[in-house]
Amino acid sequence: MMLEILINIFSIYLFIIIFLFSYLGYGIFFLNKIFKSKLEIDLGQIGLLGIFLLINISYLSNFVISHNYFHNMIVLIVGLILFFINFKKFKIQDIKLIFLLILLTITFFFISKNHDDFPYYHLPFALHLFENKITIGSGLLNYGFRHHSSILFLNSLTFLPYIKYYLFNLPNYLILVFVNFILLKEILKNYHSKSFVLYLSLIFISIINIKFTRLSEYGTDLAGQILLIVIFLNFFKNILNRENINLIYFNAILLLITFSLKAYFILYFLLIPLTFYILKINPFSKKNLNKRLFIFTIIFFVLFFLQNFLSTGCLIYPITLTCFGDNYFWSLNIGEVERMNIWLELWAKAGATPTFQVENAENYIKGINWIYQWLDIYFFNKVLDFISILIFINIIFYFLFKNEIHIDIKTKKLLNKFIIPFLFLIIAFWFFKHPSLRYGGYFPISILAVLFAVNLYKKSKIKNRLNKNYLSKIKGILLITIIIFNLKNIVRINYEFDREDQYKFTNFPLFFVKEKKYKSLELDNKQYLNITEGYCWATPAPCSNTEINARIINNYLFFEK
Repeated sequence: MMLEILINIFSIYLFIIIFLFSYLGYGIFFLNKIFKSKLEIDLGQIGLLGIFLLINISYLSNFVISHNYFHNMIVLIVGLILFFINFKKFKIQDIKLIFLLILLTITFFFISKNHDDFPYYHLPFALHLFENKITIGSGLLNYGFRHHSSILFLNSLTFLPYIKYYLFNLPNYLILVFVNFILLKEILKNYHSKSFVLYLSLIFISIINIKFTRLSEYGTDLAGQILLIVIFLNFFKNILNRENINLIYFNAILLLITFSLKAYFILYFLLIPLTFYILKINPFSKKNLNKRLFIFTIIFFVLFFLQNFLSTGCLIYPITLTCFGDNYFWSLNIGEVERMNIWLELWAKAGATPTFQVENAENYIKGINWIYQWLDIYFFNKVLDFISILIFINIIFYFLFKNEIHIDIKTKKLLNKFIIPFLFLIIAFWFFKHPSLRYGGYFPISILAVLFAVNLYKKSKIKNRLNKNYLSKIKGILLITIIIFNLKNIVRINYEFDREDQYKFTNFPLFFVKEKKYKSLELDNKQYLNITEGYCWATPAPCSNTEINARIINNYLFFEK
């Protein structure tokens, strides 16, 4: 038993490293082809470029082939080849640092229970991609299949022989590792300057590793909010230091990733024209235009909208203005999209929970009718708790660094004139449309709290003077953050060994997947749908809990409404 556990732990660690190298291979390839030698970024940012390229590969290949074992092995091996071809472009100390980060955060990856939506549509959606090329009208299978997220396309690329689907959470994990690496590198580069960038890096590496320690809570929502930390960090570096224009374009790529993870991040694209405006840069001038990136961006949007459209009949579900559902036999009716749009807003505004639902949903979500109940049910529980954590962390940082960190007048003017109003716009949109922290609320509230706290700092009189006490504070924060992160996960793992339900750890470190009985339906002597009661879990795809008619046209499966 113990030997089997050790083999599983070693296997998972080994696969994590292999996929890490592959992501970096795709990232360095993309960097070389799109930016050539005009952009210098660290290993963590190269990994994020790799994620972007893999999203596009996943979108494209799904049109012609399933993400089966053969497909995924080819994708993985090509990434590894690209990594070793470009190995000399990576710094050995950076490779060592990211290995260390994986060792220090590996407890995060070991879970017995996944996200609540894992059996409902996260696993079935990824499994559907693994077993089938694109299916037209898949949004009819269940409500979850209508919600596009590129993280599920990335998840489908992790299915390999022997390990099967047990690396399902790897993309979320590697995003956390890459972001931690980026923040740590910024701390190492800027600790001597006591700059605003150092402060942001230090406080956010604390926030994300103290608050977001449960992998099972990430789902399809949290990765995008964590990526926004890097986006804003790059934004400030651009504005304050007038960095290479290609860093603006790199930020645009990160915004494309967040948008593909969840469409409600679309407002953050305003950061790009805002950057050009502040720096007085014309992106369309011949010297500034990156034609390769422009073409690749168009390709991304074409693939993204096609994937959405062929699933639901909408370019962006559930925005009814982008839907053409009444025109096709396989797409969602406009009335159904409107109904679901109301339901999602109702849920976010605490008008529906697992135990109750208000009677008049349309009236409830109008104006401010919902605020009192939202405050009572949601704000005074989750939002207030999160704000309390932010206040506590900001108070600690203020008293630790009020005489150390250098926040100049120029930075404060920039924050107050542009960034804080922009964040108020984001929070207002979030608050009146989908006021749930998981739906994009964590990040803008966090950064706004930090920026308000920054205004309390006075210009340091000892900006360039380093002392042991100052360095000890930084080391102490990093050490305490690591300890809290691992303690929380060790306590959680221990609880998962002791729990008495189906999610009890019985095959550590592999998570629980329920076996389901199902019946198969045939069309033209081919199996086209598997029916099971309740959630599909790992039932062979396509899977649903209701019978759905279908047609086969030109060897593509079309579901009928």
